[in-house]
Amino acid sequence: MPSMEVWIEYASTYSYLTVARIGRLAAQLGVALDWQPFFLPPVREHQGLGFPFPEASAKTAHMWRDLERRADRLGVPYRRPSTYPVNSLPTARVALAGKQDGWCQRFTEEAFRLHWTQGCLIGTDDNLREALGTLGLDAAQVLQLANSPGNKEALKAQTPRAVERGIFGAPSFVVGNELFWGDDRLEDAFDWALTHG
Repeated sequence: MPSMEVWIEYASTYSYLTVARIGRLAAQLGVALDWQPFFLPPVREHQGLGFPFPEASAKTAHMWRDLERRADRLGVPYRRPSTYPVNSLPTARVALAGKQDGWCQRFTEEAFRLHWTQGCLIGTDDNLREALGTLGLDAAQVLQLANSPGNKEALKAQTPRAVERGIFGAPSFVVGNELFWGDDRLEDAFDWALTHG
């Protein structure tokens, strides 16, 4: 079965569009997803890059309108969050902890859904606990694991792995040695996985 690495940053606006549809597409096409939660700021810092969408800039204003248009075209529920940017570090830690036990994708989908449709912000205790509860997981136990020294180090180790793969933004998809960046390249990544994977 062809496979694809999925590099998700939980504060990334365009990652939401990917997360809302990638599971369904992967199942339809028969592509295995290897979820790679990571924290983007250290990766961008390593590469000398700043914040991609500064507040109150024309680029950010365009991003919000573009997200609204793309969500409408893709049939993805969309409600602009009340806060931007958000601190995604707690969410990335929980997602990485979930990778070991096989619930990373379901948690990711639920955390993004709560953020983008219910106004329950990513990175907040409410978002984490509600997403974990929906999965039937013990939130206190998972949060303890997510904040353990070993899991924190594992998330830090994602930075050099991302840099090694040439990742500079999210969402990113890696098929073999090929990197695809951006939600608008998701279908290209699937095509590559099916023809070259």
